[in-house]
Amino acid sequence: MYRCLSGKRMSRSVVCGLFLLSLVAGCDSDRRQPFARARHVLLLTVDTLRPDYLSFNGYGQPTTPFLDQLLQEGLYFEQAVTPLPRTTQALASVLSGCYPHTTKVRSLLDCMSPEVVSIAQMARQDGYRTIAVVSNCMLGPQSGLNRGFEVYDQAPDIRNARLTTDAAIKHLSTLKSDQPIFAWVHYIDPHMPYYSPLPVVKQFVGDYQGPYAKHFGQVPGGLGRLAYPKDLSKRLAVFHNPLSDEVNAHIRRLYAADIRFTDDSMARLVDWMRANLGDDWVILFTADHGESLGEHDFYYDHGDYVYQASLRVPLGIILPADHPLRRVGRCPELVSLIDVMPTLAELMDLPLPAKLPYELEGRSLVPYLRGAAPAPRPAFAESDDSFFPGDVRRRVHFNVAGRFRSVTQGDWKLIWTPGQIDYLEYELYNLADDPHETRNLYAPSHPRAPELNKLLRGWLRATDDATRTPTEQDLEALRSLGYVE
Repeated sequence: MYRCLSGKRMSRSVVCGLFLLSLVAGCDSDRRQPFARARHVLLLTVDTLRPDYLSFNGYGQPTTPFLDQLLQEGLYFEQAVTPLPRTTQALASVLSGCYPHTTKVRSLLDCMSPEVVSIAQMARQDGYRTIAVVSNCMLGPQSGLNRGFEVYDQAPDIRNARLTTDAAIKHLSTLKSDQPIFAWVHYIDPHMPYYSPLPVVKQFVGDYQGPYAKHFGQVPGGLGRLAYPKDLSKRLAVFHNPLSDEVNAHIRRLYAADIRFTDDSMARLVDWMRANLGDDWVILFTADHGESLGEHDFYYDHGDYVYQASLRVPLGIILPADHPLRRVGRCPELVSLIDVMPTLAELMDLPLPAKLPYELEGRSLVPYLRGAAPAPRPAFAESDDSFFPGDVRRRVHFNVAGRFRSVTQGDWKLIWTPGQIDYLEYELYNLADDPHETRNLYAPSHPRAPELNKLLRGWLRATDDATRTPTEQDLEALRSLGYVE
């Protein structure tokens, strides 16, 4: 909630206006001043990270002491969202600047379209050394996300945050400080199972002695059904959670412990990079998606819905101390993960290919650093395949065309359920008044409904009418990974 000096509540639109006026007032010289391209760039991403669980954003325990300090050195975007709350699809959008209907990554097992150009391809073409260390088994070369990386170190989920940092340092130590470097490091630990080292867990759960005292899940890094306890199937845990409020509150603290373990490991990585390869790193920090921790009766998972618990992500841009565009503060405007690629391209002074056979849908966030922010723009999202279709509320059709879709513009968000009966087809929320989406305000006569619906329908593509459903081969692969039972 935002408050003015008189104590009266301020709308997000007013706050945005004041924010932009403050930028413009102090940044005329920055707007005119050129800057050298970033020599060292780190794209730092974390799987399944909710922004409200960062102590930087007010979480009650010290989950992110390193990120608290790092984000205080840069510009933090308070209303950043993912275009699809699953890993492969979201990260394809991060690297390409495009929505999933353009990347063609609509499911966990899809491969990015060969026509789509990633930031790594552009960087390598322009002379950067390109290294990626990713710790999610869904991000193998079959995803196409390895394109442009001369080193692409992908590991199964059993590689925890400490080992992820070790792997990144190993590869980066082969480089020299005078070389241009683009590195991407992706940590997975806040993803189910919640299974941190015991000393970290102890910091967050205290003397709790109830069920799942030390971890929630069968084995560290377990996939699918192995990510959930032996006595609680994935379907039961996620869609029909029978646990008490006390136990669920404890499990949320285990999730917070995973974030702290990741934060400690990221601190070691960035400290090493700055000490050994120079203190001129441009760092863009974000997540692929959030995590539902019980909102809308959906627990410890993501992808099936397009509610804020899964869509919102943290996003910060941290520039070196002497960079002419360095800016410290918070931006309340709505941005999307599709904006990451064009932002990095501008900071790295990378020319876009002259003729792209598709539209680059993201836009650079550098204007916010310059103090000349672009006009507000809506953000769109879709849900993913549902592996338990009988348990997903409201959804009717389980092909691509039947996915939930959402559009957010300013404080207002509209969710569409294709094929539903009239009074259940739409949900409308005022996110400023109702950030957890508990009060559906939709009515055909609502003044915001037609405008948002028009925006949403204009965003849809012909491919959204496809009848694609997971093939038997897809389902077999997902069963082997434990995503479906």
